[in-house]
Amino acid sequence: MNYNHCCGADRLFDLKGAQKEMKKFRKKGTDKSTNLLLNKLAENGIANKTLLDIGGGIGAIQWFFLRHGAAKTMDVDASTAYLRVAEDYAIENGWREKCNFESGDFSLLEKKIEDYDYVTLNKVVCCYPDYRSLLQSAIKSCKDQLALTFPIRNILSRMLVFLSGLYFRFKKNPFRTYNHSPREIELFIRSNGFEPVFKSIRFPWHVQIYMRVGKDKF
Repeated sequence: MNYNHCCGADRLFDLKGAQKEMKKFRKKGTDKSTNLLLNKLAENGIANKTLLDIGGGIGAIQWFFLRHGAAKTMDVDASTAYLRVAEDYAIENGWREKCNFESGDFSLLEKKIEDYDYVTLNKVVCCYPDYRSLLQSAIKSCKDQLALTFPIRNILSRMLVFLSGLYFRFKKNPFRTYNHSPREIELFIRSNGFEPVFKSIRFPWHVQIYMRVGKDKF
């Protein structure tokens, strides 16, 4: 992610949006694709495990892990506003000592961040121009399981990306969305020592979990 794109993300995902998303989370919880991802991860046991949530926003995945006994979590996000709202929620629930928050481009921060048992990228790959760089950094930080959701790829999704690009140009915001190839994403993750243990679709999202080769499957 270049500097302008990262700053554009910080502008787009502002405090008003973060507060709105937190209000929705408090009322309804996570959406269907995120629920599926979390429930599958929980089946394999997350008590006393550690979580790195890349693009974690208001921290919804963190809160699920902590409620299920995770040892510690980290939320890395380009939006300072979303991290602020997430930290307030952690304090409110008495989790602040178990949570870490880092603002910026994860592919540039990866060297200063320790390894975690679980690494999640929920609806993040589609916000990143160079998904290989992002996934490479995520893989380096992942000791056990890598979980992600990203959009399906068809004519409609490509059209939506095109239209969103026009909107961001009109707003003079360098942020863009992307519709990367699901096949290439899987091949890249496999080539780096992981294999899929769960794959599903909750329209319009692919929901996938990978495990380092040699680990037990779901």
